[in-house]
Amino acid sequence: MKTDNGIANNLPVMMYIHGFRSGANGSKREQLQKHFEGKFRVIAPEVDADPETSLAKINRIIAQERPQIIVGTSLGGWMTIMCESGHASLVVVNPCLNPKETLAQWKYEDLEYFCPRLDGVQTYRLTDEVLDKYDRYDVISTLMKKRESVFALCSTQDELLGTSHIDVLQPLLLDNHLTIADDFGHRCSGQGMNHLFEILDDID
Repeated sequence: MKTDNGIANNLPVMMYIHGFRSGANGSKREQLQKHFEGKFRVIAPEVDADPETSLAKINRIIAQERPQIIVGTSLGGWMTIMCESGHASLVVVNPCLNPKETLAQWKYEDLEYFCPRLDGVQTYRLTDEVLDKYDRYDVISTLMKKRESVFALCSTQDELLGTSHIDVLQPLLLDNHLTIADDFGHRCSGQGMNHLFEILDDID
């Protein structure tokens, strides 16, 4: 059975959760779908920096679609860890593990999204109200509970996070669940995507 775009809808589902200032229309979903054509149906919810509304949307889709693998980059990595993931394998790339502190540098700026959004909104403004919501979540305890399901790809050349994400993840994850590379930056592009495909192919 096929969907309108010709992708079999009886394939297992892979969910991709994009990062801050991106959207479901971004190139990574397309790259994932191309790489896993015939193996997975790749879906991508469109979210923003509000953790409450974004996680609620993600969790609704998870309940409906029951993805086998959930992939998240940057802030989408944080959401991947914090969502109601069930039995899915979780793959995070340069996850933003302290969103309140990391995102605060852009507070009250009118920020342009990097790609055309499906919701038609092309600017976003971070507020203290949104940033304060992150205080309600404990990513460390959640990582400890989910450590057997979490795989991470982290770059030592991350211009946004430095190596802080590596420092947090290294003592928490299983040894073979953390891949550290030095040939891409914060955005998962170029060699970063090749490393991601290798991790996902092994899980698959």
